Amino acid sequence: MALAVLTAAGSGNRLGCEGPKALVELAGRTLLERAAEGLADAGVAALVVTAPEHDLEDFRRVLPGHVPTAPHVPVVLVAGGASRQASVAAGLEALPEAAALAGVDLGEDTPVLVHDAARCLTPPEVVARVVTAIERGSLAVVPGLPVTDTLKEVAPWSSQVGPAVLGHETLAGARPGGTPAGSTEARLPGEACDGDTHPEVRRVVGTPDRSHLRAVQTPQGFRWSVLLRAHEHGRDLAASESTAATDDAALVEALGLPVDMVRGDVLALKVTTRTDLLLAELLVARRPT
Repeated sequence: MALAVLTAAGSGNRLGCEGPKALVELAGRTLLERAAEGLADAGVAALVVTAPEHDLEDFRRVLPGHVPTAPHVPVVLVAGGASRQASVAAGLEALPEAAALAGVDLGEDTPVLVHDAARCLTPPEVVARVVTAIERGSLAVVPGLPVTDTLKEVAPWSSQVGPAVLGHETLAGARPGGTPAGSTEARLPGEACDGDTHPEVRRVVGTPDRSHLRAVQTPQGFRWSVLLRAHEHGRDLAASESTAATDDAALVEALGLPVDMVRGDVLALKVTTRTDLLLAELLVARRPT
């Protein structure tokens, strides 16, 4: 039987709310509840949930030691870390306790899932596809969907050449690298750069062939021994979000081990912004009762 680490330590800043994102309500129920119940509905035997340390009591009120709709599925709650990677590592340390509560023998080949609470509408069928692939021999499995947008690769500011152009005007006094004197970046109103909320202009350097690209979702699945090795190997990266792996599969790739993919689902969208939440509410409202 599969076990899962459910990551729920992220903030709700980009949703425009205070407190943990996982405690934000979607159509009257928290993202945390919906994500935990989705895993239980897919047959996951036990969960470890990572939460912000100062919000542990609030999380216990939502998940009081078990999944409310599935009392036979125990929940172990732990404090998250400085990054998502660190939070998952904390969850893995508690996984033997969760397995014991569920009566599951946690062996080297036991399927272990890592799931984001923000993907709270992920259908049980996606979870089942991931678990089945692990049971049939895969070392690591991610669900994914074809990329539909055209993607562009942009240059880092250190390699920008020529003046930055805003609208019809060339910035006067632009420094080498395309950055205007007196500022760190050339920016356009409303344009956001990677990792922050500030507008900017960036140089396009390439257009990847999207036929080879997939947008990756969760839950990601692993053999227990493989996931442990991957986190041990990448432990030094976990201290900060700026260096941490963006997903657990990347840590497995860093070991030189193969990662397989199964079909994802549009319902496994990640609720990050207010727009995502509104879309998720619409999807819930249209679900058959």
